[in-house]
Amino acid sequence: MRISDIFSSFSHKNYRYYFTGQGFSLIGTWMQSTAMGWLVYRISGSSAKLGAVGFATMMPALLFGYVAGIYADRIERKKGLYLTQFLSMLCALAVFWLSFTGKIKISHIMFIGFISGVAGAFDMPLRQSFVIEMVGRDSLSNALALNSIMFNASRMIGPALAGFIIKYSSETLCFFINFASYIFIMAALAYIRPYKIERKRAETDVFSDLKSGIDYIWNTEYIRYPLSFLMLLSFVIMPVITLLPVYVKHLGGDSRILGAFMSMIGFGAIVSGLQMAGKKENRSMVLTISRYSLLYGMAVLLLSFSRNIFLSAGFLFLAGVGTARQTVGINTLIQTLVREEMRGRVVSIYALSFMGLAPFGNVFWGGLAEKIGIPNVIFFAALWIIAVNIWFIAKMSEFKKLLLVEKEKYNFDEYQNLKNLI
Repeated sequence: MRISDIFSSFSHKNYRYYFTGQGFSLIGTWMQSTAMGWLVYRISGSSAKLGAVGFATMMPALLFGYVAGIYADRIERKKGLYLTQFLSMLCALAVFWLSFTGKIKISHIMFIGFISGVAGAFDMPLRQSFVIEMVGRDSLSNALALNSIMFNASRMIGPALAGFIIKYSSETLCFFINFASYIFIMAALAYIRPYKIERKRAETDVFSDLKSGIDYIWNTEYIRYPLSFLMLLSFVIMPVITLLPVYVKHLGGDSRILGAFMSMIGFGAIVSGLQMAGKKENRSMVLTISRYSLLYGMAVLLLSFSRNIFLSAGFLFLAGVGTARQTVGINTLIQTLVREEMRGRVVSIYALSFMGLAPFGNVFWGGLAEKIGIPNVIFFAALWIIAVNIWFIAKMSEFKKLLLVEKEKYNFDEYQNLKNLI
C-alpha cells in the first residue's frame, strides 16, 4: 500500500480545500458534542434526559432527511452547503452565549439541538452528493474513505481536547471553539470550484420525485438491503455513543476518560479508513461489511462485561474499526451502484438510515439504562447488532443467487459491478 494511493484524492485542489476546512469544523463539532453530553448529565444526573436530548437532536434527520435529498438533486449543492453551515454556525453561537451567561437549561439545549438537527438533515445529502463534484467519478471511492478518516480523526481529536478543556476550564470554551471552527469550512467552500457532473434536469414536482426515489430504492435490492441494514444498526450505534457519559460514570471516570473513550473510537475508525483508502479496487464489499459489523458487535459485547478502563478503551478501539468499515462500505457500495439522477435521494436515505432510528434508540436505551443499568443495556445492544448482521448477510446471499439467474436484467457493466461488489 503506497501513501500516494491512500491520499490520491488530494491531487484535486477542491478536495484539499474541503478536507482542511471540514476537518477543522468537525473537530469543533465533536468538542461541542462531548461537552454537551457531559453538561446535560452533570446538571440533570439522568440518562433518560441524556437520551431525550439525543432524540431532539437526531429526530430532524428522520423528519426531513428524505426531502433534503430531493432538494440535493435539484439545487446547486455548493450554495446549499453555505446555507446549512451558516445555520449550524448560528446554533453554535446560541449555545455558547447561553452557556457563557449562565442561562442554559435542558429545554434550551433540546430546542437548539432540534434546529441544529434540521440543518444537519439538509447538510448530509448535500455534502455526500457534493463529493463527486469535487473529485470526479474515478476518485469517488478514495474520497469517501478519506472523508471517513477526516470524520474519525476529528472524533479522536475533538473529544480528547474537550475532556481536558472541561476539566481545567469549562464546557463554555468548547462551545466557543465550535462556533469559531465554522469559519474554516465557509472559507473552504469559497475556494472550491466544482466539476460539472451531468444531471437530468428535474421536470417533475417534489412529490413525484419523492415517490420515484422511494420506488427506485424499494425495487433495487442491492440498494434496499444495505440501507435497511444501516437503519437497523442506527437503533444502537449512536445511542451507545450518547450514553458513554453514563458508562464512564459507572467506571468511576471523569470528563478526561470520556474524551479518551470517544477518541479511541475515532482512532479505530482512522486505522480502518486508512486501509480502505489504500485499496484500488473494491471487491466482495458485502462480505467485508458483514465481517466488520460482526467485529463491532463483539467489541460492544465485550465492553458490557468490562470493568477496567484500559480494557474498555481497547474494546472501543475495535468498535471504531468495525463501525467505520461497515458504514463507509455501505456508502461506497450504494454510491458506486446508484443512478446519477437518484444520487441525492439515495444518499439522503443513507443519511436517514445512519441516523433514522437513533432518536428512538436514544430514548429506549436511555430509559432502559435507568431500570437495568448501563452494562446490561450495552449487552443487549450488542445482541441486536449481531442479530441484524445475520439478517443482512442472509438477504444479500439470496440476492447474489438471484443475480446469477436473472443476469439478463442488467447491462454488462452493471452486472460486472454487482458481481464484483456483492
